[in-house]
Amino acid sequence: MRIAMIGWEYPPFKAGGLATHCYGLTRSLSDKNVNIDFYMPKTKRAANSDKPNLKIIEVGETEVFPYDRPDSKEIGGNFFEAVYYYNSLVVSKVEENIKANGKYNAIHCHDWLTIKAGTSLKEKWGIPLILTVHSTEYDRSGWLYPNQWFIDIEREGMQKADRIIAVSHFTKRVCVEKYGINPNKITVVHNAVYPIDEGHKKEIILFLGRLTIQKGAEFFLKAARKVKDFEPDIKFVVAGTGDMLPKLISQALDLKISDSVIFTGRLTDDEVKHIYGISSVYVMPSVSEPFGITALEAISAGTPTITSKTTGFSEAFSNCLRVDFWDTDEMANKIISLLRYDSLHRTLATEGKREINLFTWDQVADKTIDVYIGVI
Repeated sequence: MRIAMIGWEYPPFKAGGLATHCYGLTRSLSDKNVNIDFYMPKTKRAANSDKPNLKIIEVGETEVFPYDRPDSKEIGGNFFEAVYYYNSLVVSKVEENIKANGKYNAIHCHDWLTIKAGTSLKEKWGIPLILTVHSTEYDRSGWLYPNQWFIDIEREGMQKADRIIAVSHFTKRVCVEKYGINPNKITVVHNAVYPIDEGHKKEIILFLGRLTIQKGAEFFLKAARKVKDFEPDIKFVVAGTGDMLPKLISQALDLKISDSVIFTGRLTDDEVKHIYGISSVYVMPSVSEPFGITALEAISAGTPTITSKTTGFSEAFSNCLRVDFWDTDEMANKIISLLRYDSLHRTLATEGKREINLFTWDQVADKTIDVYIGVI
């Protein structure tokens, strides 16, 4: 089986869970004798493969990150033109490969950034198209003023794809209710994790993610203010970058907790693993989260996790605490409970690490292969 997979990021070029997913999936597919040509932009640090059935093919160059908004100051050049140009370059590159080596069995695209290339190749070459939906414009906008340009591209891709893989039932419902997609066309495949080593726990409460409206870091800080009244020595770490960073720093000052909050900026992979390992509690207060691989990573490192109810992760995982993202009183209550009740902390840590063994990239690959076979 030979698959052309089209993405936008792959380690070491990593902005979020999309890179983690593509890395885990392609490597496990390769181990199962699926030949994958993974197309992605050329970046400053080349992505390489040590798997015999996995080839990374770099196409063009870009400074656009997969989760950028069109008003982001970090974007080089015109956002929309950059996306369209990358898709046209991918089409040309894939066609060169087809002419040299024969047609692929299927095209597999990830999110809206690669849809135009996928639909063009399907229509011209008659190759089945699979689309994995990791997030939608409704998620990325926090359900506040979603951009119709993104929605139209996403709807077109979902309609033209032969099969859709959604990373959660939460995301499947969005595809059905907001985009009008037939639910029978959608297969749910939850994400997985490469386990992280546990470190020596310190009195740290961790938030890790892009600092955007979607991720709910402002609710984390509001809860931190309430926790500090009862646990004055606790430190709160906000790890990541994003357009809300200045606002969040100002919020910490206004709440008079700036002496207890550490803003790390962007972390390396080793630093991420370290902070997961030494944190006592991980909080994922997302407003809208299709899945949330970071929660799996934290739990694998023995860190009990509190997640908002509006996440795909919360539907898939048992050994965690759930809270409405806006309910900062209850969020604070759960954080304090995990700090004060050793038996609760120990049970969630132990049972969570046991449950994490069910979330493997091999299982994700097996379910993805079933989708491939179904369309081929």
